[in-house]
Amino acid sequence: MKKLFKVLSLVLVAMMLVACSAGGNGGEEKKEEAAAQEIVFWHTLTDHDFEMVQEIVDAFNAEYEGKYHVTHETQPLDGFSSKVYEAVTNGVGPNLVWLYPNTANDYVDAGLALDYSQYWTDADYKDRVEPGVYNACVDFSDGGMHAAIATITGSIMFYNKELLEKYQLAIPQTWDELLAACKTVVDGEKAEGKEIMGFGPDSVDTLGIIALRQLGYNYIENGKTNGWTSEEFVNWVNWWKEAEKAGYFQLVDPEGYHSGPFGNQQYFCYMGSSAGMNYITPNGFTIVTGPVPQVDLAKPYTEITTRALVSFKVDEATDAGTAEFVKFFVKADYNLPFCQKYSASTPFSDVQSLPAYQEYFNASIAQQALTEMLPYAGTRANVSGGSSVDEALKAALRSAIIDDADVVETFTNAAATADAALAG
Repeated sequence: MKKLFKVLSLVLVAMMLVACSAGGNGGEEKKEEAAAQEIVFWHTLTDHDFEMVQEIVDAFNAEYEGKYHVTHETQPLDGFSSKVYEAVTNGVGPNLVWLYPNTANDYVDAGLALDYSQYWTDADYKDRVEPGVYNACVDFSDGGMHAAIATITGSIMFYNKELLEKYQLAIPQTWDELLAACKTVVDGEKAEGKEIMGFGPDSVDTLGIIALRQLGYNYIENGKTNGWTSEEFVNWVNWWKEAEKAGYFQLVDPEGYHSGPFGNQQYFCYMGSSAGMNYITPNGFTIVTGPVPQVDLAKPYTEITTRALVSFKVDEATDAGTAEFVKFFVKADYNLPFCQKYSASTPFSDVQSLPAYQEYFNASIAQQALTEMLPYAGTRANVSGGSSVDEALKAALRSAIIDDADVVETFTNAAATADAALAG
């Protein structure tokens, strides 16, 4: 490239002249772009969900060109909450994230959590949602609105319909029924020379919390862990370990999410978020959904998940832009297509009233399965240190089941770690 330095110099000069002759617009656009307040958005969304976020970001950047500019980035799911905390507390993190509303608890006392109520009117959010949803957005020690819930999803079961019919199985209602069904399918398929796994969960911490709640423990109570070393929970974890060793359950799939392997008939069934519906591409079979298995049908429990935009304070200009983007993100015009892509329910009454939303909801087998469980569904505890508690529970389940560590010792140590996080 340097052989004809003189010629290259002339080309560069010509390029500069062309740029200058483009007139004031080009220069002004560059000035405006440089002056635009940069806002960084972290999430774990991929594929069509990433594309939907991109559409919203592009629309916002076009409307606020020269004033605000949003860049969004997908981060790995594993350890995401911890990565966000480390980055934000060290002053190098994003301006907002897509996580659970209680995530904000970890930042309120440090003065890092952005309060949307300082920038919005009631019409922007409060008047559009049920009181329970709004209360979850302001349920913090200082009463600020540090979360903006935008979707409602929850754990459901996905099954291979053809395998259910082949082995004349009903959709399992209890964990014991699920294990029995997995044994039937896995043993039957292996007898025909086909390798298949029975069951796996997408979220390890969700699995643990659901099991604890079904066993009668709140998992967090009065500022401490609850039930982690109880005889019932230890027995349940050991029961899972045996199912894993026998080749019927798999706590963690190498791909992370189970939707891909399930779609390729590598699993008979899996438990995942209703938001995972659109990630499944069934290869030669039909999907059916069902309820989360129970320990005791007389005392059912499952978890619903609200996802929210949680933002962090930086400076006045950036904070104002971040709040403006979140307000833009939750508008009906964007929440409707986002929920459709994300396979989620909306918390907003103006979106719920739209014919397009009602048509989508009524046609979704994922939403129908979730709706049937709502009478006994709950949400995670909204406490400071909650994210660290979830990570401790996840790590303990992985260690006990995958690494075959002693269950009592593992969860004793995990509870101590989680209690320390709760104590602040």
